[in-house]
Amino acid sequence: MYKEGAKSNPASLAAAAAALFLLPLSGGASDLLRRSLLSVLQVFLSIFFLLLSLLPSPVQLHPIPIPTAKHKHSSVDSTCASRALSHVLSVVSLVPVSSRKYDIVRSLADRLLDENLRFNAELNQRVLADAFSQTICRLESTLSSGELGFIGGAVKKGIKRWWPTVLVGAEVSSEEAFDASKAEKLAAELLWIGEKLVVSGAVEEAVVGWGAATGLSHRAVLADARLQVALVRVTVFFLRHANLTQSEEAKGAVEEQERSISTIHMSFLKSWLPLLCRATNGAETPTLNSREKVETVRILVEMIAKLSWEQQEEVLALWLHHFAASPDSDWPNLESYYAQWYSDSHKLFIN
Repeated sequence: MYKEGAKSNPASLAAAAAALFLLPLSGGASDLLRRSLLSVLQVFLSIFFLLLSLLPSPVQLHPIPIPTAKHKHSSVDSTCASRALSHVLSVVSLVPVSSRKYDIVRSLADRLLDENLRFNAELNQRVLADAFSQTICRLESTLSSGELGFIGGAVKKGIKRWWPTVLVGAEVSSEEAFDASKAEKLAAELLWIGEKLVVSGAVEEAVVGWGAATGLSHRAVLADARLQVALVRVTVFFLRHANLTQSEEAKGAVEEQERSISTIHMSFLKSWLPLLCRATNGAETPTLNSREKVETVRILVEMIAKLSWEQQEEVLALWLHHFAASPDSDWPNLESYYAQWYSDSHKLFIN
């Protein structure tokens, strides 16, 4: 009975081995038996993990939600047109860019959005704002899974160091656990949706949404260099339109509206200025060209100058911290404006 149970159940083998390990044997026979049992267990576990590593990975299917009349997770209204457009944008987000169907679905989305510009731009604004928020959540979730993969890789390295035979053939690097191509695709789609929001007259919604994405901005600082490039481009795009929006609305804005605009842009700068300072400027894929860098610094200075004195102090302190801590980038350099701000604040204090 013992032999039959040990063959049919690996857990029984381990239990039996533990029982034999505790037998009250004496002398060299006890030591020899314990060493033999440890060797058997080590071989068994090595074979077990090896077989696991050889099993095919399960195919991860991402079900595409079918729109219904009542979608409790969406802020978009329940009209047929809005549900259909939301569904198309959801498919665009979930279909891999390597699929030959991706271009077809993306072209369909462009066609529907362009048609709405002629008849119902407000529908575009509502649906695109919802898609923009969902895409940010998907990208943040993708980056979060990459962080978990990195932790898992560190654990495996520790096990391999102390018991190398256990992980023979079962190594999985953190890079394999993180789908970089999916993250880059989502970042590119954020820029695409942002452009559609601007064309549809929803600039402020896009800027507010990007400024409020604090979880994504924090993870972006430590993200892959290629993904940082994509996210910097998205940030610069919204930065330009944020400054334009502030300039246009400030002409006839009352004091309360001006405070609201300052709050929006403070949130934007606090979220994404660290990434601008710390993003790696790759040789193969430059973040921005020289003209774009100069233009972005000019926009930053203009936006900061329109903030209150205390807000300027907070933003400049944030810039100095991340700029000084980044060994790979000398941009954006706000040294001249920092010195000017300090001189002006000193004069105000004296007066």
